[in-house]
Amino acid sequence: MSLGALIVVVAFGVMLVVGVVHYTGSARRKDSRDHGEVILEFARAYPGEAIRSVVMTGDGVGSFLRLAGGKTGFLQLMGRHYVARLIEPGDVSVEAIEGRPGLSIKFHDSSLRGGDYVFDSAEDAAEVSLWLCGGFSSANAVLEGPDEGQNA
Repeated sequence: MSLGALIVVVAFGVMLVVGVVHYTGSARRKDSRDHGEVILEFARAYPGEAIRSVVMTGDGVGSFLRLAGGKTGFLQLMGRHYVARLIEPGDVSVEAIEGRPGLSIKFHDSSLRGGDYVFDSAEDAAEVSLWLCGGFSSANAVLEGPDEGQNA
């Protein structure tokens, strides 16, 4: 076989492998993951939990879900699979990451690994930290004023 034919065969083989990897989904990017996929995957793991809202990390690898009853859901992409967890307020320690819109999370349960999670905005990081610490509460539609004869 001549050198020119060998180069053509190798180039064709490399292009074939790149095409197969791309079309099978192994080269998925963050934009291919969305809130709907996160909700479906978490609902498969915890079908009885009512999901209120979803915040994804900037790289799309981690997602935090505000659940009914003050709990927080956590969905993390590991390879081609998701790992889902329920987090109760007080189960984690949360610290802000200096200079980036993110959180450093440590689980009190030694079987769960923590880590640093960077979000698209500081508002997303603040909202997730409120969920994790149990500081998020719904606004009361009826505000009571001071009783008669008392100052506000």
